[in-house]
Amino acid sequence: MTQQTEKPAMAVYVTAGFATAPNFLDEFADKLVARLMQEGISARAVIHFPYGDWHRSKTKQLIEIASDMWRHTHRRRTKFGGIDVARRIRQDAAADERLLLIGHSAGAVAALIAAQLLRGEGRTIAGVIQIGSPRCAVPAALQDVVLNIEGVHPETKRRDVIPYFGTWGGLSLRKWFTLGWHRTKHAPVQRITLPLIGGHPDYFRSGAPYRWKERTNLQAVVDVIWRWLQTREEETNHAGHYQSHDGT
Repeated sequence: MTQQTEKPAMAVYVTAGFATAPNFLDEFADKLVARLMQEGISARAVIHFPYGDWHRSKTKQLIEIASDMWRHTHRRRTKFGGIDVARRIRQDAAADERLLLIGHSAGAVAALIAAQLLRGEGRTIAGVIQIGSPRCAVPAALQDVVLNIEGVHPETKRRDVIPYFGTWGGLSLRKWFTLGWHRTKHAPVQRITLPLIGGHPDYFRSGAPYRWKERTNLQAVVDVIWRWLQTREEETNHAGHYQSHDGT
């Protein structure tokens, strides 16, 4: 009989985007951790503002966000949000904690950059979840651990506008050795369109009128994240089961 070992605890880092209110993500972080704990995953959450909250200069934030996106797209070392998130995690996350990075808007770009840096240092990345994120190239090594969530109003079909910024595209080799533009070359494998009442700022609303089919926006986001994590856990356990039987 195989003895089941307890998984290391999970540290959830929730990263805010441009000019976000200081308490905007508190309820979301609390609800997500409660759900993880309910499902038997020891977890804690840290809310971080890689570009500052709404008290900091909006002009400075926009400059830093634009710089990070441009430098990341052109595969140059970024200077601001992602570096800041990675620094925070190095300071207070235990070496054996699995890292779940969840970013909203520009915070999702910072989360991805931080995950790339930390994975290169040997940290375990349980997942990177981008919510209402501008499109930014996902490194091949991370494409299987990134989930992209984009809101669309279920009645008007109006989509969140922020994901129209940026690109996942890149040049790819086509027939007859010609180069062509592939618009999802660097996209995350898992992309979900989520019914959302409201718009870009409303993914984490929990009251009326932000409710669709008996679920609030916040409940819908937490449910999607949990289902995705559960699927990843099952796939990882399944792969581990086969490895234990073939001796590798």
